[in-house]
Amino acid sequence: MSKQNDQLKKESELYFFWEKQKFFTADPKSKKKKFSILMPPPNLTGELHLGHALQHSILDAVARFKKLQGYDVLLLPGVDHAGIQFEGTLDKKLAKEGKSKKSLGRDKWLEEAWKFKDEVYESFHKTWTVFGISADWSREVFTLDDARRKAVLEEFKNYWEKGLIYKGPYIVQWCPKCNTAIEDVEMEYEERKEKLYTVGYKIQGSSDESISVATTRPETIYADSAIAVYPNHPKFKKFIGKYAINPLTADKLLIFEDKRVDKKFGTGALKVTPGHDILDYEIGKDNNLEIKLVVNKEGRLTDLAGEFVGLKVAEAKEKVVEKLKELGALNSAQEYKHSVAVCERCKTVVEPLISEEWFVKVKEMADVATGAIKKDEIKFLPANYKKILADWLDNIHDWCISRSLWWGHRIPVWYKDDQKQVSMESPGDGWRQDEQVLDTWFSSGLWPLVALGAPRGKPASKVLLPINAEMYEKYFPWDFEISAPEIKYLWIARMIMISYYFTGKIPFKTMFFHGMLRDLEGRKFSKSLGNGIDPAYLTEQWGTDATRMALYTYSIPGRDGRVNKQILDERGKNFRNFGTKLRNISRFILELKPEKYTADINMGNTSDGQILDELDKTAKKVTKNLNHLELHLAVEELYEFVWHQFADKYIEESKNRRAEAQPTLEYVLKQILILLHPFMPFLTEEIYQQFPDRKKSIMMEDWPA
Repeated sequence: MSKQNDQLKKESELYFFWEKQKFFTADPKSKKKKFSILMPPPNLTGELHLGHALQHSILDAVARFKKLQGYDVLLLPGVDHAGIQFEGTLDKKLAKEGKSKKSLGRDKWLEEAWKFKDEVYESFHKTWTVFGISADWSREVFTLDDARRKAVLEEFKNYWEKGLIYKGPYIVQWCPKCNTAIEDVEMEYEERKEKLYTVGYKIQGSSDESISVATTRPETIYADSAIAVYPNHPKFKKFIGKYAINPLTADKLLIFEDKRVDKKFGTGALKVTPGHDILDYEIGKDNNLEIKLVVNKEGRLTDLAGEFVGLKVAEAKEKVVEKLKELGALNSAQEYKHSVAVCERCKTVVEPLISEEWFVKVKEMADVATGAIKKDEIKFLPANYKKILADWLDNIHDWCISRSLWWGHRIPVWYKDDQKQVSMESPGDGWRQDEQVLDTWFSSGLWPLVALGAPRGKPASKVLLPINAEMYEKYFPWDFEISAPEIKYLWIARMIMISYYFTGKIPFKTMFFHGMLRDLEGRKFSKSLGNGIDPAYLTEQWGTDATRMALYTYSIPGRDGRVNKQILDERGKNFRNFGTKLRNISRFILELKPEKYTADINMGNTSDGQILDELDKTAKKVTKNLNHLELHLAVEELYEFVWHQFADKYIEESKNRRAEAQPTLEYVLKQILILLHPFMPFLTEEIYQQFPDRKKSIMMEDWPA
């Protein structure tokens, strides 16, 4: 391991050299063509994972390639405050210290939060630099800093003044553990085996007739407001217009037809519970049904449940089933496999319920964004994401932007008596601010704009937000953005929508969706499953360059990769051996060169001509691969050329005429280093510095034409 430690030390020194020389710093005044890359801000929740390592390695390869091609490159880094995740992580930490939100209060809790933010940031910032990311750290952004707060306030004010923001009771997806509303796209679905219960509701005025309803949630019967059946139901159409009697409350429930009732589910009759189901809410709204709540925000039953008040849902379900049996209302219970919605962060079962929340009307914004997507103003990789995003935007619903948290942009609305005012600071004595914060994606949706920096000089033309005009005019729209597919709706679609709304422009020209790295069973990596692979382990074991090369083999747009530690160790070892091969080649060419040799390449020699032709073909292929963002193919081409064409064939042949071949050997090696630099930045710089005829850094070289 001492050799590996020495190598990591060298890498650290090289990274310090690049930063000191400001090779990563973009220059908005440069006359060079620009190429701008926006780094997705990692969540402020701890160590970077393997997916980040893949994503950042791809970003860096593109940035270094464009820099070698002569562009003024801006790779802009930043960090997202990650409201729900960060707050959940901090609360666990505080609980171990005997502290809580309740005991601390909001102000003291926020003090703890900012301290924790600094600790976490320092930890994963090291991981970033270890991977050699050529980001312009002088312009790094945090989504909760003052400049971003001002922009978010202006965003909110704009929507408010245009009448796009409203507050009211509405059915939302609620996570009882995170204790906040979440979006549909922040949920996952787990296949679970549960019981499907068929419950009989007696028909009013009849001693022997009843209508049977299937449900997986008997505990919500207390909140039923009606029964709906699909049109022309052969068995139940005779009950239309009559009333059924709720077996638990004795309330009268109107029976009516509705085409939204699923014929294939259960009996074809639906208990309508508007307070606890999205479809039921829509049916209830159309039929003016009463909304009742039997499950509260803590996931416990309300006093509507009588004797079962305060019980958690799972416990209450069993008790209610027993009671239905006693009442003779339970007709059957059978095994039932179905998808259950859970919070993607904490895996708690989500409760649809009514909550007073803030919303943004987004339909008009979405329509404009859809038009831009359909006109191919953005290149999507893979291409099928064009339709996926356009379809989602076509069917978008109002966006719930409030979260019952403390960490985030606090909703800038102040109340006094019957007055309301939008302001970042208190308007004066007697005013109180809204308790909720804005959805993290509300600020992240502005990322392509606010990442450009705080306002300076004249305002940016035709932009409705306070941002840096000089940076906007030079680098916007961004040339390249990358993301995992799982946040395509939460983040990518919203960035397109919001960017168009505030600037009239697309946020980025190319949108690259990389695949997900999963375990061999196709599962996401997670701490709970214990199937994760720490990127730091790989870099310590095989070196940063070898780890990056191994990851590029999984960089095919949109294609997931299945890996485990053994597979990545094998690939890491293979590319470490490739690096060793390159070192040996450079040692042979630069350290063991003959004392006297020809100064110029012998263009008449067949072998020299052949290797130069092969080099030219390889350079063209690699350039094409990089332009098409097919990094996995570029890596294959370089591996094949270096190991087999150059080392196995040409170098072996050149040993018999070393003095004559030396200029060709040196030329080809230098071109190989330049071509490999986007992928193996440390090794290529290290070897490049051994050339007597060189520039200050390989980063200042010209890409092979």
